[in-house]
Amino acid sequence: MVFDYSLLIRLVVAALLGGIIGFERGGSNHEAGLRTHIILCLGASMIAVLSELMVKQYGINSEVMRMSAQVISGVGFLGAGSIIMDGNRIRGITTAAGLWTTAGVGLAVGSGNYILGIATVVLMLFATLGLKSITTKLKLSYYRIKVKISDRGALKDLLKKLSDNAVKIDSIKVEEGKELDTVYAVLEIKVSRHHDMDSLIYQIGGYNEVVEVTAI
Repeated sequence: MVFDYSLLIRLVVAALLGGIIGFERGGSNHEAGLRTHIILCLGASMIAVLSELMVKQYGINSEVMRMSAQVISGVGFLGAGSIIMDGNRIRGITTAAGLWTTAGVGLAVGSGNYILGIATVVLMLFATLGLKSITTKLKLSYYRIKVKISDRGALKDLLKKLSDNAVKIDSIKVEEGKELDTVYAVLEIKVSRHHDMDSLIYQIGGYNEVVEVTAI
């Protein structure tokens, strides 16, 4: 069987497209960066090309779908490895989804569907870069803080000030303090990601009647 060297162009294009996706991910300090995406897209493309060659060589028409399906299911395990827990947050979901789609781009280019692969990369970049500022505003961080207040009557004013600062209070638990009229308020709050928690605690500590603020 004579090898068609023009098929190598597919591998090069797949490596370039995978590199474009990986450059964006790596530049954002994500676990799977430039090299990971290049290798993944290149490998998926190679599988697609190999499937096509095996059909021509052995006449096994089902080989194209079988090998490609194994790539899609196998990348799921790779993507799961990029998802990690970071405190009270889960990181890596977007990277895992990107790895899975990058494998699809490799399969598309490997099977000769360049336009489909390129269009997918363009839309992926739009989703990861163009929509980043919008999703950042929509995301919320969850925290628990304990506030020591020297005057029970000041608790209502504190809650109003937090609400005015775009802090959403999910729950409140009030505990009696040892000192007269002193209370501890345990608050579960939601704040947007652009809020700096340290600055917020410092701000709350400056309110009247607030003695102490700690994150728990």
